[in-house]
Parts: sequence; structure tokens; C-alpha cells
Amino acid sequence: MFDRSLLSPMLTGQELYDAMRVFPEYDDTIRYKDKSTRLVALSELYNIYIPSEMSEEIYSKLYLALLRSLNKKGALNAVRQSNENFRAIKQMSYQGIIGGSDSFTIIGSSGIGKSSAISRSVNLMTDKTFIEFNNTKVCPVMVVQCPFDSSVKGLAFEILRKIDLVLETKETLI
Repeated sequence: MFDRSLLSPMLTGQELYDAMRVFPEYDDTIRYKDKSTRLVALSELYNIYIPSEMSEEIYSKLYLALLRSLNKKGALNAVRQSNENFRAIKQMSYQGIIGGSDSFTIIGSSGIGKSSAISRSVNLMTDKTFIEFNNTKVCPVMVVQCPFDSSVKGLAFEILRKIDLVLETKETLI
């Protein structure tokens, strides 16, 4: 079983709301500065994030899916699945062992804050690019944007691009 201490504790209620909320620093003296300085400072408004019910739901779903996924990777079925994956790579007959209860889709209208909620949630769950347990390195979360044409090929390329970015530069996946 996965050691939950490798992740940040799951937040709920007001604690989650406070952790997700972002208000940039406000300089009271900005009112007395020149017009161009005030206009540039106005761009800080884009950094404000006020979580909604959707944000809480996305955080909960992501956290629980991550926990389920990491628990599955620590079980005997993960070894069986690894063997089946090897068989698939060698184009032999294979079957799936581990189901997809740790994956889901977040769908909504453009501009309602899905990407922002996902980003804030992932930052609260873990700040690690890799988690090591059971002699295995696991990437807990990798966030990719759906390509403009919504193609499977484009999504696969974006996933591979993110993996390459992390392996080459040791940057975070978020």
C-alpha cells in the first residue's frame, strides 16, 4: 500500500477554500503613482483566483484518483500489469489487469476555470516531480492541455513532449 505521507494531506471545506484562493499583494501607494505604473500593476488582477464549487470537486476527484492510482501501483497487480505491458510491446497477446478508476474527464464551457482549478489542485496535492516507493519512480501528476484539434495523435504528442521536457531538463510537469 502507498504511504500517504509522500503526498500533502487532503484538504476539505474552508481549509481547502483558503488554500486554493489567491489574492495578489496590494500596494496602497499605487494610487499616487503615474498612469503607466498603475496600468501595469492592473495586470495583477489576472492572478486573482477565487475557488468555486467546481474547484472543490475537481480537487477532490484529482486527489482521490491520484491516491487510487498510487495504491494500485504498490500492489501485486501492478507487477502483473507490467508483464502484460511488456507482452503488448512485443506484440504478443495480452490483457489489461488494472482498470481505469483513476481516470476521468473534466468537461465544461470555455473560460469557466477548469484549467485554473486543475493547476491550483495539483499544486496543493504534491510539489514533487517524482515519488519513489517500492523501488519505483512514479510521476504522480502530469498535466497536459488538449490540443486545439482534439486529436488523439496530438494529445499523444503533447504527453510525450511533457515527458521529454521533464527527463531532459528536470522541470516539473505542472
